[in-house]
Amino acid sequence: MNSPAARPRRFRVVARPKTRVRRIRVVAAFAVVAVLGAVAFATLRKLVVDFHSPQFAGRSSAAAIVEGPEPLRSLAQAAVDSLTGTAGDKAEALKAKYPSLADVRVRRNWTEKTATLTLIVRRAVATAKRRGKPSGFLGDDGTIFAAPAGAFMLTGPEVEVAGASAGELSALAREWPVLSAAGAFPAALMGMTYDSPENGWHANLADGTIVQWGRLEWTGEKLSRLSEAVSDARSKGPGAFSADMRWFEDGKVLLKPAVARVGNR
Repeated sequence: MNSPAARPRRFRVVARPKTRVRRIRVVAAFAVVAVLGAVAFATLRKLVVDFHSPQFAGRSSAAAIVEGPEPLRSLAQAAVDSLTGTAGDKAEALKAKYPSLADVRVRRNWTEKTATLTLIVRRAVATAKRRGKPSGFLGDDGTIFAAPAGAFMLTGPEVEVAGASAGELSALAREWPVLSAAGAFPAALMGMTYDSPENGWHANLADGTIVQWGRLEWTGEKLSRLSEAVSDARSKGPGAFSADMRWFEDGKVLLKPAVARVGNR
């Protein structure tokens, strides 16, 4: 009689202790990563919610710290502290309040409910007057703007801008670095005055010389030719002169002794 078929043996695989420890560590690591990911997501969500909260969204006032040169910084900080609205609203308000600001840059701090407003100040190249009265400053972009006392300390030549168009002021700002450079004129430049669209500008020099400059063109060439003409005239006799450069393009430079004003000796 045949013996019953042998049943297959079953084997139970038992992991070694080191393998079990390794598996536990891997599972734990995944668990830690999952927890950290959840925490990071929650934190990011909170930051996003805070960033779009009324503090920044405009439904209430956003705290702002002002950075920039004095005295503008202190004045601007006092202004934003009294204003309501977003940081962007306050930046626009500062630009409207202080014409001497070219821009106000806004930087929001993600970790705090504050914003930093950085003042970008215009570059003033000369003190401006209108009919002899202080009228702010000439900017390097040709604009005339007011500024708080002490914001700019300029000691160079002044410009009388009454009647000058925006184009004339832009041309003056463009040529100013050459016109106001040390030694550019035969004597120190005291100021430039606008005359009329036909006559352009005239320059007043420290020795009393008046130069009818005309249009603000050919600046370097005019200065060179003027210095030559005045140097030649001074070799024949000292004194101040009246120079006319309005027809420079036609090759004419007119020079004559300046007429003494009544009452001067």
